[in-house]
Amino acid sequence: MYELSRVRLYSIGPAGARYADTVLDLRGVGAPVPDPAPTQAEFFEDEPVGPPRRPAPAGVLFLENGGGKSVLLKLIFSVMLPGHRNTLGGASSGVLRKFLLADDCGHVALEWQHVLTGESIVVGKVSEWRGRQVSGDPRKFAEAWYSFRPGPGLSLDSLPVAESTAMRRGVEGASGARGRRRTMKGFRDAITEAGKAYPHLDVVWEEIHERWNEHLGELGLDPELFRYQREMNADEGEAAGLFAVKNDSDFTDLLLRAVTDTRDTDGLADLVHGFAHKLGRRAELTAERDFTAGSLDLLSRIADAALHREQARGVHADAERRTRALARRLSARGAQERGNAAELAEQVASAAHAVTEAEHERGRSSLVAAELAYRHASLALAAAEKGAAAQRRELTEARTLHMAWQAAETVLRHRAAADRSARVAAAIREAERDAAPALAARADAAAQLVRALHAAAEDGERVAAEEEERSAALQETGEAAHRDATAAATAAQRARSEAEHLRQRLTEVEQETAEAVRAGWLDDSAPDV
Repeated sequence: MYELSRVRLYSIGPAGARYADTVLDLRGVGAPVPDPAPTQAEFFEDEPVGPPRRPAPAGVLFLENGGGKSVLLKLIFSVMLPGHRNTLGGASSGVLRKFLLADDCGHVALEWQHVLTGESIVVGKVSEWRGRQVSGDPRKFAEAWYSFRPGPGLSLDSLPVAESTAMRRGVEGASGARGRRRTMKGFRDAITEAGKAYPHLDVVWEEIHERWNEHLGELGLDPELFRYQREMNADEGEAAGLFAVKNDSDFTDLLLRAVTDTRDTDGLADLVHGFAHKLGRRAELTAERDFTAGSLDLLSRIADAALHREQARGVHADAERRTRALARRLSARGAQERGNAAELAEQVASAAHAVTEAEHERGRSSLVAAELAYRHASLALAAAEKGAAAQRRELTEARTLHMAWQAAETVLRHRAAADRSARVAAAIREAERDAAPALAARADAAAQLVRALHAAAEDGERVAAEEEERSAALQETGEAAHRDATAAATAAQRARSEAEHLRQRLTEVEQETAEAVRAGWLDDSAPDV
């Protein structure tokens, strides 16, 4: 019997509850496996610690309405119960096709673990649209199923769902799939090649429902049990709802659905008629059955006793013959093994001597090889040094030749320029001889011009000095006048201020006099007041 260990969903599901690459891990929390089978771990995998444990006996998935609980159950049942009418929640023929987009190659893989040996097996389903285009035609919806026993080379984590799948140990919760998604053909080729390279994987690929159901039965995963599960979860209810019958007719319908294949109901009427005929003769048949059963029981006991006696005699005689033959073989084998042990001891001694000689020869050979390598390296170094000296000489000669070729053009240009310079100098000398009288006259005129310019410059300097003296005198006169004007303005301002003050004082005196007259202190009737 197997228990669900892990679930992997890749690139599948409706738009609101889509699984990009999801793994539900239920491993290592149950009871220990009673009789674990030997397993070969991956090359870089850690050594297992302790006995393997069974998956979780129960689990709870908390999601809101529309979170994907029913989608998860439908995808799991699509692996164990292929066919549209086995879809959870009804017989809608298009519910699984709605979980796949045009460019998707959806995967649903289930890893099961045996409850007694702990051996694992992976069953999965892959589906895609033919032509990469969503269609209402169910014939364009391709489905296939596969199974393998995980081990070195292929496991649930390293499924070749993408072009580059990480083979190293992945980080917990991280996907190992990298790169572009594989098509169904690419995935089938990848796991087929893995099955050829690793025969222990036991890879099986099926594309027909009936053959896949037969293969599940051969693996020990009975699809009939999952049909009951589908019935119990048809309306997301509990298991008790499956057996909640109201009358005998409902129980009969349940029993017929359990024992009768729904795909073949042609002989149902004949079966019911046969049962009715047998029920009509029930009393007669019951008596006959009781008599026959009693007779058969007594006769069977007598026959069994006689048979057991003959078998016991045969077993005793056979065991005695086998014991005598075994004793003869053991004695012969003991003598033969003692002779073999002596021969093996001699072979071991000779082998030890040969090993010692071989070690000595190996040391001597290593020394000879080292000496040969040293001499070879010395000769190679000397040859390399000679070659390097020759190369340096050739390089010096080449550089000298190259510089000579580079200087040739410069020397030619220099010679041409020297010739041109000599011709120009000769022409200049001839021109100077022809122009000697004119140059002398020009020199006399220039001397006279210089003398006249010197005289004019002296006169100009003298006039400038006189004008500067006059300007200095005028500037001193102007400054004195400015100082006098400033002093006069200051005195005038002071005089105006004093006059204003005196006028104000005179006005105050007149007011005081008038007040004194009004007060009678002064008499203004006198003419000399």
